[in-house]
Amino acid sequence: MNKTFADLGYNAGDTVRCVDSWMNYMIDKTYKLIPDETGAPRTNSGYNGYSGTWELVSRAGSANADDGYPIWDDMTPEAQGALLLSFHNGATVQFFSLDEWIDIEYPLFANGKYRVKPADPVVVTHEIFGSNELFWGYLTNEDDTHKMTYNTIDGVIDCASVKMMEIEK
Repeated sequence: MNKTFADLGYNAGDTVRCVDSWMNYMIDKTYKLIPDETGAPRTNSGYNGYSGTWELVSRAGSANADDGYPIWDDMTPEAQGALLLSFHNGATVQFFSLDEWIDIEYPLFANGKYRVKPADPVVVTHEIFGSNELFWGYLTNEDDTHKMTYNTIDGVIDCASVKMMEIEK
């Protein structure tokens, strides 16, 4: 490719990923670019973009660059240890790549963003029965004319899920 990071339009602070294939071995490593002595962007390993195929993962200062999850090299030893322990105990680890979090079976814990996969929200469907003249309740009786269903997500009512149906007699 023979272009520098500056030629590719990348800046210090951007996160980039090397996606080369070398002797049938896929190199897939993420780097946060830092300025060299002239201010030009380079990796902490000294790569300046030459002889590589690079993808932009996130821009410095973009919404995805500052989402509360620092890259591995910027994490405290305590945070790295907590992530490693969670992985050791069977938690699913995710890697941030191309503006999304992906599950990764064997994380390298190299320079990139990692997190423990958040728990799925708890969704509960509720049904209540009643009519416009009677008390609405969770038990049905012969005087009920309508049924209403709604979901709660982590205990909060999802207003978009509220549905009312007439009970066929």
